Amino acid sequence: MKTGPPGIAFLQNMRYNYNIPAAACQIRSHRGGNSEECMRKKANKERLPLLFAALLGALLLSNCGYRPEGGEAVQPLSDVPAAAAALPEETAAPQGKTYTVTYRVNGAETTELVAEGGSVQNAPEFMASENCAIVAWKNANGTKVDIRTAPVYADAVYEAVPGPALRREGAYIAAGNDGLFHPLDKFTRSDAARAVYALLDTKPTGETFLKDVTTHAKCYTAATTLVTAGYMTLNEGRFYPDVAITRADLAALLEKVFSPAAVERALAGMTDETPFTRAEAAAAINALLELDTAGLANAPYFPDVAPSMENYAAVELAGQSGTISWLTGDRAEPGFLNLDGYLYCVGDDGYFLRDTMVGTLYFDISGRYTSGDDALDTFVADIVDANTNASMTREEMLRAVYEYVRDHYLYLKRSLYEVGETGWEIPEALLMFQSGKGNCYNFTAAFWSLARGIGFDAVCYSGLVGVGRDPHSWVEITFDGVPYVFDVETEMSYRLVNDYITSMYWKTYEEVAAWSYVRTPEEAAAAAPETAG
Repeated sequence: MKTGPPGIAFLQNMRYNYNIPAAACQIRSHRGGNSEECMRKKANKERLPLLFAALLGALLLSNCGYRPEGGEAVQPLSDVPAAAAALPEETAAPQGKTYTVTYRVNGAETTELVAEGGSVQNAPEFMASENCAIVAWKNANGTKVDIRTAPVYADAVYEAVPGPALRREGAYIAAGNDGLFHPLDKFTRSDAARAVYALLDTKPTGETFLKDVTTHAKCYTAATTLVTAGYMTLNEGRFYPDVAITRADLAALLEKVFSPAAVERALAGMTDETPFTRAEAAAAINALLELDTAGLANAPYFPDVAPSMENYAAVELAGQSGTISWLTGDRAEPGFLNLDGYLYCVGDDGYFLRDTMVGTLYFDISGRYTSGDDALDTFVADIVDANTNASMTREEMLRAVYEYVRDHYLYLKRSLYEVGETGWEIPEALLMFQSGKGNCYNFTAAFWSLARGIGFDAVCYSGLVGVGRDPHSWVEITFDGVPYVFDVETEMSYRLVNDYITSMYWKTYEEVAAWSYVRTPEEAAAAAPETAG
């Protein structure tokens, strides 16, 4: 029989025939120590010289080119990755031993073999006979334990704790007051409470006073009931219904009705820094309910959730259709639409246009028009909502917001701008909405923002007027290729002197030629009087 060099025999000797003296351990056991623990510590302590000798032998053999019979040359130690060459971590117990974990679910038992120090892998998550999830496990003492993370060092028996019976159907996330789903809005505490409450087959009872949720709020029943039942908690008596729910709070709520392991998987992509949107929450809860797209046949119609959107199927399964009072047919008609004052544009397919320009109007990823300034968008939506209604035509809405600016604000001297200058529109509009006073630039910017907020491609001009070439501002809107003047501040000035006849609304430049409007520096240069040479 062919053998390797003496070094190999030495290593084999060390590996297979190394004995640990037991006398010291036996003496210690008589003194009350643990013989098995002593031997394990002794083995760990004396393992280091063995490992060092093995590594040294490998180094010597690689340098002398030793090749085992029928094998390949030993890999040089310098070529071994650092992680492979490092000493293995010591373990608290010998490898290979397993224990039996028994799961009792409604009288039936299943078992799983788990390696010593390992964790369970196949714990049941659902109790089919009761149509509910297993939300916790109790040990032999009746104490709830988290079996997912507890290492196994002995045989164990766990009893399933069932959650409430659930409606394993869709339609549990409510639409907004406008009938839209708002898929990209944050999933709030109100949304979460209403969703879980809708899923409960048998509703809990009881009421708790909530400082910030009135009895008329849509989430009141769900919120007060779930707080009373211990599903959700308050912060100094407040529920904070409109705040995005944190990952910890959402996990705690869902673990009342679903398996903790399933919840952990479903919320894998959520953090407190990146809260779920309503669409993402729909996808996560659908996964917990194990819903499939077979339910899409009777799915509700949400104009703000197009088939091309991510999580479209999840939203269609989870969404509760709301009342779309403005809808006259099966689908929204193409064109502009104001809902709660906000402007949307419906495409030919009946869904909102998203992340696109219509003229110079930008519709964001949610399908809503934005000026680029959230505060201004809110002012515009509130004013449009208060001064228009769904029965008005676009032109009637334009007249309504024009008259609102003309009659609602007062004149006050403010900043002037150069001919042709831009970039002042948003800050001057905000100043007018916030203070209620301003000069022609503020009047113009306010009407400009409102006109755009109902779908008109309005433009502001900083120019000159009159024979004195005074600085002035007005709005221009083009219809069928013809530009029209909307000079709301000038009309307001006429009315201050009791002239209610002169109108500066929707006028061609020819109709207001007496005012000699100058829009650009080039027009200003051309209109400048010649000086004597």
